[in-house]
Amino acid sequence: MKVTGSIVKEIIWADIVIWLLFLEEIPDEDFAKMYAHCSGERRKKIERIKPGLKKRQSIGAGYLLYLLRKKYSIETEPTVLSGGKPVFLDNESVQFSISHCGETVVLAFGKRPLGVDTEYVREANLKLAERFFAREEYQYLLLLEDEEQADAFYRIWTGKEAVVKAAGCGLSTPLNVFSVLEETVEMSGNKYELHRQKVILGENSLWISAAQLVKDFL
Repeated sequence: MKVTGSIVKEIIWADIVIWLLFLEEIPDEDFAKMYAHCSGERRKKIERIKPGLKKRQSIGAGYLLYLLRKKYSIETEPTVLSGGKPVFLDNESVQFSISHCGETVVLAFGKRPLGVDTEYVREANLKLAERFFAREEYQYLLLLEDEEQADAFYRIWTGKEAVVKAAGCGLSTPLNVFSVLEETVEMSGNKYELHRQKVILGENSLWISAAQLVKDFL
């Protein structure tokens, strides 16, 4: 992981770039500077949020979007498609996805449709897994002990969310019809590459998963 600026960390997976903000590390005066760089529409959204974590998350997401637009000289705001996928209509060669969890905000970008998700590792939710995971994923979890089970649960969960975001289908495709136990995933006639990394933050850890469409898959 390397630093792209004073507060932004970077991970590169193949042709996917991941930018991370760890909000607890950012001084209040830097939040004010980040807010000033957010677009007018983002600032309106931020002003409607009560002070606290969600407000800081929105500022962080807005700041990362500002950096992305600046990098590629994009003038317009992203448009959210019907499936919930954000795109730059005037520059669809820049594909991106945003996720946040707690004090962490993540933006992934590349040239092919992609999605990113992040979650802190907590206790595994087996009821959720039984309902939303593929049968082989759920059976795999049941074979693990508590700590390994929790870790595997969030590796799978973030992988699934990343694939759905890359596909831009929202929840129209059930999560239990595809498996993310491997790093290549087939869903709805398309193939996706998964990249996953666990980041240790003191006593906590979080999974970051990014999925990207494989263009030459038939």
